[in-house]
Amino acid sequence: MLFIDSVRRDLSQRLDSSWSQAPETSKIRLDFANPQALHSLEIPLNVECLLADVPQERSNARVLRPLSLRFMHTIQSSEGRSLLRIAAQALTLAIACIAGFSADARWSLAQDFSPYLTVDSPALGMDSPAEPLPNGLAGDLGDLNFEIPDSIPTSKLRRIDGAPVESYPMHFPKPDAKYRVYRSSESTIGYMPGDGEQFGWLDFTSMPYIASTQSSGFTTAMGLHLLSGPNSVPLPPRLWDFVLGYQSRNTFGEKLSYDLATSIGVYSDFEDSAREGVRPLGHAVGSLHSRETLDWILGVDYVNRDDFKILPVMGFSWHHPLGERWRFDLVYPRPRIQYAWSETSRVYMSGSLGGGTWDIEMPQEIDDVMTYRDYRLLFGHEQLTPGGNIAATEIGLVFNRQLQMRHSLQQVEFDDAFVFRMVARR
Repeated sequence: MLFIDSVRRDLSQRLDSSWSQAPETSKIRLDFANPQALHSLEIPLNVECLLADVPQERSNARVLRPLSLRFMHTIQSSEGRSLLRIAAQALTLAIACIAGFSADARWSLAQDFSPYLTVDSPALGMDSPAEPLPNGLAGDLGDLNFEIPDSIPTSKLRRIDGAPVESYPMHFPKPDAKYRVYRSSESTIGYMPGDGEQFGWLDFTSMPYIASTQSSGFTTAMGLHLLSGPNSVPLPPRLWDFVLGYQSRNTFGEKLSYDLATSIGVYSDFEDSAREGVRPLGHAVGSLHSRETLDWILGVDYVNRDDFKILPVMGFSWHHPLGERWRFDLVYPRPRIQYAWSETSRVYMSGSLGGGTWDIEMPQEIDDVMTYRDYRLLFGHEQLTPGGNIAATEIGLVFNRQLQMRHSLQQVEFDDAFVFRMVARR
């Protein structure tokens, strides 16, 4: 019994010192008052022990001599189920990716290359016009003979979706192209610094217009503006734009064309009612193509802001063949002069009206409508991408900046600033 007492004291010391930090679900209590009970004692998995035989004269029981103890956190059943769910979701995603890649590869390979692969087979009733491959390869490929053409006809090329590939080289529209597009699809990331009493923002916007190559269609657009300053006006930290629109372009013969667009949008911080932020917009612009190098443009642009309701659209576009790298679209309110470095790269200078009108919530839950306005002189470079889109980088001067409130009649003017933009056009 002295040996049993020694073991009990030893285990008690170990348990007191090593199990004090263990979770309740991992603790066990050993009772050595009755050594016979050790025969049926079930030791959890988080305890390692070693059985040792005790001499018969000391005890008829088989006792445990602990050599080492290791405690681990017990994994709860809920955590186990969570891990199983994550594993199942990962497996499902992997299977979906593999299936999608397999389908895409099979679709890509299912193209019509039959004019360039001939088979010498009596069953097909055709003879190969191609030269046979060298003997070393012909034995491995059997009766297959390949002909490598000097050029592949455009009609034999296919995109993944089955549409024919255009054979024209990648380049911008010719400088003498007629002015038929007033506004087209555009996505922008812009930054204008501001702090203290100066207004600035970081904005992510898209425009509700169709691509320049389209003739009509419905469009959607979204914008997020993250504001900074001024300290004297408690503006919200962010503003939102959500727009749905429709646009149509067409021509009447060779002399007339038009660009029509209409949209309805919600412009607000969405902290309270956005009713005063619902605004319809649109434009109607016509072009008279008097000569191959000269177009006259006239129309209206309904911006529906507190500072401007309607802007006149008027001017001309000149693209003389003697200066085919130059183009002058002197059309208010969006004039632009560009010079083409190459068929895929050009630089430009343009002007525009910036800002907008939003329904916001002021402190004490007071609703108001803010309008920010500025004028911009932009210098940019744009590059034609392989997909046919245009990627541009712009930097410009922002001047005549003003912020006004509709209900409180508060009006604040700001210093000139600069703006940096990255633009994607279609």
